Amino acid sequence: MKIKRISIINHLTGWNVRNLCLDDYLTLLVGASGVGKTLILRVIKDISNIAKGNSVNGLEWDITIEDNDNIYQWSGEFAAISDDNANYFKRDMQEYPIIRESLKRGDNMIVHRENDRIVFNRKQTVKLDTTKSVIALLKEEDEIKPIFNAFGQIFELKNYNDGISISPFLSKKRDEIKELQEIHNSRFLSPIEKLFILRKENMPQFDRIKDLFTGIFANVEDIDFSLEQLFNDTMYPVLKIKEKGVDAWIMQNSISSGMFRTLSQITFLVLAQDGDIILIDEFENGLGVNCIDHLADQILDTDQNLQVIITSHHPYIINSIPYDKWKVVTRNCSNINVLTADDLKIGEHSRHDAFMQLVQTNAYRTGEV
Repeated sequence: MKIKRISIINHLTGWNVRNLCLDDYLTLLVGASGVGKTLILRVIKDISNIAKGNSVNGLEWDITIEDNDNIYQWSGEFAAISDDNANYFKRDMQEYPIIRESLKRGDNMIVHRENDRIVFNRKQTVKLDTTKSVIALLKEEDEIKPIFNAFGQIFELKNYNDGISISPFLSKKRDEIKELQEIHNSRFLSPIEKLFILRKENMPQFDRIKDLFTGIFANVEDIDFSLEQLFNDTMYPVLKIKEKGVDAWIMQNSISSGMFRTLSQITFLVLAQDGDIILIDEFENGLGVNCIDHLADQILDTDQNLQVIITSHHPYIINSIPYDKWKVVTRNCSNINVLTADDLKIGEHSRHDAFMQLVQTNAYRTGEV
């Protein structure tokens, strides 16, 4: 799947992004702090979750995607209901009614909805749950299933360093999962837990990840896992790395955060499959300067047919990515606007000149045009 264009309005907060066009392969969102770069990624996740049946209070969306050479436009709007008195920690569990929704393939209207009235392929359905999207409700229908599956290919690489969880549930999951597709699809497991399964099942992807990692950290010669026993007799794996010329292994709790984050990101990207959409917020977080260029190259040179959307304000990242992939995010009150390098007359000479032009614009420095 590829996201071609997206517009959203949050009718509770007023935040909105209109007609944001994304590159088919790589989009780099840059700009001042607080202009809405992270919000754009969050909105994409929200829309993905709406396709799976979640509710988002007051959100209006309009997204155009391409999947298997078909162009789909999906739009809709949830009612805006004041929930100032709602429990903050339970807000994500609340359900809100959809007041309108439509799904088109090209010029063909597949589904149209007004409140509780749904017309699918020109026939009115029985009354269905008003808080769930038509994609979630009709996901088993032949015309809807590909779209439901496509929105399931949106993955987010989180910033925090998740290792191996001490959890009976996740221990069971790690034992049960044995196929590469299952490893890829699992949203319960961190990248490091997925790496352990690759090692346990002797999959070639483990060696690929190790080669990429040792290519960045030349002093590292091996990666492996030890099995430790808990007080309840549950065995759980512990990541360890071996440095050249050093007899003792470095165990998980002593591995640097930069190494840990780099290994997680490499694993995440190696496991990505054709059609995946990868979201990475603040790409450079936790990474050393020696890692950034290599990981940017991994994104640029990947063999998979991916769409990668990342945010960054680090000059190494921005300089590593062609300026025609830059989207400069600006904001006027709650209105988020995105400009291209062409819009800002950037990039007539070298890549370095393009970066210097970028950092001198008000759009990049202050987020205002």
